[in-house]
Amino acid sequence: MEPGGTSRGRPGRWHLAVGLLAAAGLVAFVLLERDQVTEALRQVRDIDPAWLTLGLATSVLSIVLFAGVRIVLLDAAGGRLGLGEATTASFASGAIAATVPGGGAIATAYMVQRYRDSGTDAAGATWVTVASGVVAPAVLVAATLVGFAVLGQGPATVLVPTVAAVGLLGSFVWVTRRPQVLLPPTRAVVHTWRRVRRRDRDDAESVAEEFVERFGEIRAGGGRWSAVWALQVLSWAGEFVTLVASIVAVGGSVPWQAILAAYGASQLAGAIPLVPGGAGQVEATLVVALTAAGMDTATALAATVVFRIGSHWLVVPIGWVCLAIDRRRRRIPRV
Repeated sequence: MEPGGTSRGRPGRWHLAVGLLAAAGLVAFVLLERDQVTEALRQVRDIDPAWLTLGLATSVLSIVLFAGVRIVLLDAAGGRLGLGEATTASFASGAIAATVPGGGAIATAYMVQRYRDSGTDAAGATWVTVASGVVAPAVLVAATLVGFAVLGQGPATVLVPTVAAVGLLGSFVWVTRRPQVLLPPTRAVVHTWRRVRRRDRDDAESVAEEFVERFGEIRAGGGRWSAVWALQVLSWAGEFVTLVASIVAVGGSVPWQAILAAYGASQLAGAIPLVPGGAGQVEATLVVALTAAGMDTATALAATVVFRIGSHWLVVPIGWVCLAIDRRRRRIPRV
């Protein structure tokens, strides 16, 4: 799918409007706070290379650990991916999600195809996608709530994400135990897909039933689930260390009491699908949170810039290289 294909619809115009608004806000901020911005740039220029290296390494490690989450879940669904393949796919999907309009959906489709290529079927690929999409936000919300508890404030600001994460987790467990609820929508999707592709629709019912039955048969077991949760905690922890290292690298003092809440709140803000990769949302939330914790604005800006380069923008060029390698190896269509 070409990126430009989504820009003609309403979602593309909406993302463009939000992006322009964010750009205007950034320009206004730079003009109004130019002294702070100048000081922040000086701090970035004088960055400590040892701490910067640590931050970059833990950021990459975070993605590798999340690839491990996918490997364990895929194993339960009957597929097999090596750590190198899973890491390459994770970098590639991250780059797609961060830079392409509608990137989240395209990145998901890319990973589903990778799961299918690894040996699982459509139901197994769907199961892995849903499971990984539930575990990651659930752990993030839990960490954020711990951060607010340490800060001594109520968790009201993360109430909605908490309810959403718990609801997703509960719904996933419930559906895996009662997969028959998926039969009507699956039947409709299969029937519509066959009609669009002009294929025989007589077997749509049997295809839907087979999909639902297979979805309900997948069981990860206690050992796999323990590994999944542990790897996901470590994955978020790796990125958290990147933030700590970024603050120290620019000469700042880490606000230990507030740092976990600041990190979690910024990541939850970035999860809101306004622009690809949460660009601007994470930065603004993190700067506000760090300054509220007592850090001066220049240091908060410098630390945020370094953190986002290491945890987000570094992923983009690496991810596109990984996608090019993967496409050449597997001859997949251009995204």
